[in-house]
Amino acid sequence: MRRRPIIAVLAVIQGLGAWVIYLRMTGGTLKRPDLSSSSNVEALRDLKSPLTQSPLMKAHLERRFAHRRNMLKEACDHFGNKQFPRNVNKHLTYDHKSSQPTYSMCMIPKVGSTFWRQVYTAYRKTADKSKPKGAYDISIEYDRGSLRLSNTMLTFVREPCLRLFSGYVDKIFYINPSFWNTLGRSVVRFNASHTKRSRGGHEITFAELVDYVLYCHENKKHIDSHFKPMSEHCGFCEIDYTYIGKMETFRDDVVYMSDIMGLLNFTTVGENILKYCFHGKSETIYRLGHLVFYHTRRAMERSGVSLIEGLRRTWKTWQIRGMISIEFPLQANDTKITFERFNELAQKAYKASKPSILHEARDRALRQAYGSLTYDAKVRLMKMFEPEFKMFDYNPMPDFVFGEHRNEDSIDLFS
Repeated sequence: MRRRPIIAVLAVIQGLGAWVIYLRMTGGTLKRPDLSSSSNVEALRDLKSPLTQSPLMKAHLERRFAHRRNMLKEACDHFGNKQFPRNVNKHLTYDHKSSQPTYSMCMIPKVGSTFWRQVYTAYRKTADKSKPKGAYDISIEYDRGSLRLSNTMLTFVREPCLRLFSGYVDKIFYINPSFWNTLGRSVVRFNASHTKRSRGGHEITFAELVDYVLYCHENKKHIDSHFKPMSEHCGFCEIDYTYIGKMETFRDDVVYMSDIMGLLNFTTVGENILKYCFHGKSETIYRLGHLVFYHTRRAMERSGVSLIEGLRRTWKTWQIRGMISIEFPLQANDTKITFERFNELAQKAYKASKPSILHEARDRALRQAYGSLTYDAKVRLMKMFEPEFKMFDYNPMPDFVFGEHRNEDSIDLFS
């Protein structure tokens, strides 16, 4: 009598969603199941998976997308059309007999773009087996000359001040020698007359980056796309976007859009969505630690940052992102640390960190960063972001920018 339930459980475990849950519950290892058959694709979608949304949920999301379209239209009517990027081809026709995509997504840097690149890569690898080269139904690109128009246009946005802060953490504070040597040098030169000291790009503060971004914006100078306002990406007032997702509702919007585009019909794509959207923190910890040891270490050390200091910055980046709450466990003389050992320490810290503390650390870092700005800089930032506050329905006076910052325990996450 007990055999039938056991068989049913094993059948459930063949679905990827249950497979991931099983691994997490048992802490063991399991050979990756074969999800290539159509029955397993259906199992992936039907097993109370996070990739499944009810009709009621979909109707709610449709209303939310409609509200976002209306807000964008009203803002564009108010501000007038922004100039569409010259390097984007506006002359495509909606001819589905050609290689023109059915769905096109315009990605904006620091708005989930890394996630969508991973998903699109998985889609392309799968679609290559059934379609002529280049003839894809879905196009997910930046607006740097490769954006292709279609009847159904999609994009993602996020709160502008959060995006700016995320750009600083990812491109300047974390180990990013290429940005230290390009954008970093420009910021250092710009601030040299104020600071009267020579520094490397890795020593730039958030306040110095903001001053530089404001100068470039107000004087119509070139600025890296990671820090260019979202309102100047993707031709928002020239293109009719059907679906505008937000980082604040990322998971719901990702699943809905992926389903609309048919991405969930591909098992490998579903795997990537589960891996990076729902279970991505452990993967991110592994990836960022691996980068420091095996990809950026030489360039980092040439920039004057030692391995132990690079690992400290990496750890603090995880704290700032709300992934780890435990303090950096290594000492200055731990110079023989290996990647395997560092990753082991980080993964244990991730599992031991309490969600409530993680949220507090992330909020503290955000308030500390914006608390370092002058009031004048804050007002100028709000003016720069004014179009996207209206276009995407964000608060023009966010509390973490203008609210009082108290560092009662004197913890400096950026030192």
